[in-house]
Amino acid sequence: MGKIFRLSSEDFFTRKFILLSLLPFFCPLVILGAVAYFGGSELFSVLSAGAQSGDFSFLDEQRFPIIAKILSFAATKWIIGAIFYALASFAVLMLSVFCALIIAAFLTPAVTKEINARHYHLSRADEASMARVLKLMSVEILKFLAILFICSVLLFVSVINLFIINVPFFYIYYKLVLIDVASNALSAKSFERSYKMGGGYKFALSAFIFYLLCLIPLVGLFFQLFFIIFLTHVVLIDESARNKNR
Repeated sequence: MGKIFRLSSEDFFTRKFILLSLLPFFCPLVILGAVAYFGGSELFSVLSAGAQSGDFSFLDEQRFPIIAKILSFAATKWIIGAIFYALASFAVLMLSVFCALIIAAFLTPAVTKEINARHYHLSRADEASMARVLKLMSVEILKFLAILFICSVLLFVSVINLFIINVPFFYIYYKLVLIDVASNALSAKSFERSYKMGGGYKFALSAFIFYLLCLIPLVGLFFQLFFIIFLTHVVLIDESARNKNR
C-alpha cells in the first residue's frame, strides 16, 4: 500500500492531474451555490423554522395524546431540531461529494489510460460495454435504496444511529467507484472478475478510507481525483500480478 501511495502521489502532484482535480473541486461548489441562490436557502429556512418551532398541529391530540404530549416538551423540540440540522448537513456533504464523484467519473477514462501508459503497459483487447456498466450501476443503486430504507428505520435505535446512515452511502460509493475504475482500466473479462470479487480487499479497504476522508469538508472534493488514481493503481497492480502468474 505504501508503494501505491507513493506512485499515486507522484502522479497526482503533476501539472496535468492538479489541473484536472480542480474540476471536481469547483463544479460541486458552483452547483450547490446555484441551488442555494435559486431557492435552496428559502427552503432550508422554512424547514429550519418548522424544526425549531415544534409545530405539530397536524397531530390529533385526542387520538395520539401521549405522542402529542411528548412532542410538546422543549427537550423534544430541541432533539428534533438537532436531528434535522445533522441530517441536513450530512445531506449537503453527501450531495457535494457525489457531485464531485460524478464529475471525476468523466475524467476516469483519461486517468486510467494515463496511469496504464506510465507504469503498466497492459493491453485491453476488449472493453466492457456501456450497456453492461449502466446495468450494474442501476442494480447497485436499487440495492442502495433498499439498504437506505432499512438503515433509516434503525436511526431511532440509540448508539446505532450514530453511524448507521453511513452504511448505505459507503456501499454506493464503493460500488460505483469500483464499476467506474475497473470498467475503464481493465478488459471486459477482467472487469467482470474484479466486480465479482469486489475489487479485492485492498480496493475495499482503500474505498472505506477514502469514504471517511470524504466526510471531511472540501477533502472529498479536491482529492477525488487522487482517490481515482490510487484505486486505478490497485486494480492495475492486481491485474499485472495475475498476468505474470499465468
